[in-house]
Amino acid sequence: MVWNAQNSPYSANFSGHASPNFSGHASPNFSGHASPNFSGHASPNFSGHAAPNFSGHASPNFSGHASPNFSGNFTPAWTAYPAAAAPVAVMGAAPATGAGGSSGAGFMGGYGPVARFEYATPAALSPLPWVMDFAQGDGWPSFPFEQRINPYDTRFAKPLQWENSDWDPALRFWTLPFDPQLTEWLQDVNLAAPSVMAAREFAAAHGKWLAGTNPRSTLHKRFEDGIGLLNWNGSDPSLAWASITRELDELVDLMRDDRMRYVDELAVQSSQAAPYFVHLMNFNPATKPWTMELMNCATAIGNLVKMQYKSHYRRVRPSVLCPGLTPPWGPAQHPAFPSGHSTVAHLTAVLLLSVECIAERFGIFKKTTDTSETVGRPLVIADFDVPYGQDQRSPLLWLAWRIAKGRERLGVHYPSDSAAGRYLAAQVWEMCLNETPRTADAIDVPALQMVLTRARAEWPRLLDPAQTPQPATMVQPARSTRPARRT
Repeated sequence: MVWNAQNSPYSANFSGHASPNFSGHASPNFSGHASPNFSGHASPNFSGHAAPNFSGHASPNFSGHASPNFSGNFTPAWTAYPAAAAPVAVMGAAPATGAGGSSGAGFMGGYGPVARFEYATPAALSPLPWVMDFAQGDGWPSFPFEQRINPYDTRFAKPLQWENSDWDPALRFWTLPFDPQLTEWLQDVNLAAPSVMAAREFAAAHGKWLAGTNPRSTLHKRFEDGIGLLNWNGSDPSLAWASITRELDELVDLMRDDRMRYVDELAVQSSQAAPYFVHLMNFNPATKPWTMELMNCATAIGNLVKMQYKSHYRRVRPSVLCPGLTPPWGPAQHPAFPSGHSTVAHLTAVLLLSVECIAERFGIFKKTTDTSETVGRPLVIADFDVPYGQDQRSPLLWLAWRIAKGRERLGVHYPSDSAAGRYLAAQVWEMCLNETPRTADAIDVPALQMVLTRARAEWPRLLDPAQTPQPATMVQPARSTRPARRT
């Protein structure tokens, strides 16, 4: 998800991406990367990119393209299979990273060739066209929606869940005991990037946010106690199956109604959500490099959190239970809950809205019965009491929701995955930036604070601070005390 204006996904000369395990950045016609012309980089410090003296590609091997062995970054001629396999033509733009961005599991770390067409997705699950024809009367259903697997069927030896062998080989380290040194994660990231330092500082406070610890960490407790999104994982198998069935029904409706219309947008958002934030906010990344680095912080921290929580809950993807959903690519080879795209997109939105001028333009626009605010206000955690999918009256939160919803339209995430990612991001934001006073639950991330301060300097205030719209109340709602649903 590390992005800047010069790695637009529609470049026509990504010629070196033919192999799924070769990033292709050494190709002489890959403009601006490893080319003798070094076009557009302007200086040895890469000063025109996403952060001062930092190329914006997040690693020495330009992992803005999701990982060093992420191949075929949006090239129409990309074949999706290794050279030894029969080439298969794929449609349009090849999407990337089902995880919402680069998370540091790479070829250069010593994993060797791993055939995949994108980050965490096997080459065999590359984009294929499916005709969205739902006409009746041909003697067969249009898609086998009714054939579904109940993960709690008593004939299973244990409830169906994501197994270690189901993970992408280069992501298996997420299933191991947490390493606060991030040894594997750091193998293909740029250690000089402030966003990477922010992630390392966040990792150092792992006792406050990890999932599955005993006793539960503060973040895990807030996550499980604050919202009712674990009905699918409840102690009553019949109620859990009823909840899963309702969610699968929603995904079937989205497949019928939305997928064909949204598929081109979803292909780009699959790996590159940052350009959508840039477009909506209408700013030049070259003149606001710290704003871009703030977005990189959201990706780096969000990836740590979401992967740990995925590894804890191990929820199987919707298409495992309902094959008729036929995602047009993927899903990625890691568990479903919570949605990585939702987590990272919502964390990006809330970090951006921590910049006062951005909040004035893209924050919460209050509405009453007879009038509406014409200037946005900053967020408070109580704003996330609004259920997922309801209008929060913020353009940036709307975009984060749209990105999350897109994963449901693809059939790779349940609605509760998206809602969980949203809530998880809000709680991470609260603990890192908004615990007032700074209690023992607060997570100190000095690098994030530094990036935020510098991003604020790029967006001078438009309003007199005394005239900034304020929330109706700054009092935090009481935390839920209802018993948590345990895995």
